[in-house]
Order: sequence, then C-alpha cells, then structure tokens
Amino acid sequence: MEIRLSDKFCIITPLSPKLNFGECKRLFNEIKANSDLRVGLDLTFVQDCTIEFIEELYKLNKIGIFNIQSNIFALFNIMKVDKCVNLFVSEQDFITDKNRLVNRNFYICNT
Repeated sequence: MEIRLSDKFCIITPLSPKLNFGECKRLFNEIKANSDLRVGLDLTFVQDCTIEFIEELYKLNKIGIFNIQSNIFALFNIMKVDKCVNLFVSEQDFITDKNRLVNRNFYICNT
C-alpha cells in the first residue's frame, strides 16, 4: 500500500490486485487514521474486490475514489456506491473536486 500525504489530502494506493478481507482491514484502518484529511483512494492496480470492501465503503462518507477499473465501476453503480462516496475519473478531478461520476437513473414515464 502506498500512502501520499499533503497538507489537505491523503492519497492511498492499494498495490494488491484483489481487495480481500485482510487488505480491506488494513486499508480502512489507514483511512480512519487519516480522517482529518480529505482521503482519496486510487484503485489503479485493483482488478477485483470482495463484498467486505463495498460494505465498508457504505460506512465512510468523506472519501473519494478514482482510477476505477470498468468492472468494479459497474459493480459500484449496481450497488449504488456513488450515493455514499465520491467517484472520480482521475486524481486531478479528486483534488479539484470536479467532474464527479454520478449514476443518474433516468426513465421515461408514459402517462
């Protein structure tokens, strides 16, 4: 796990391709330890995640996630993770707090 700290941000990059229970426990302990900063989670190297990771995300609400693989992003949309954490395309979007990824559930109603 790589951790970069600045005055306002803590960016954590898990180096494991799968976020299993042990990795999630270490990751969320580190997020809680840096809760006074704006925490960003860089998922560049993550190819797969377990349900424990997604369940823990629902407990947090001040983090941003970026560089998400397409299969994980699809899972986040299905499980409505974008409603509890901020999803971004890149680290720059996270830092500037712009271009947030939001799943809009539009539909056409025939009346």
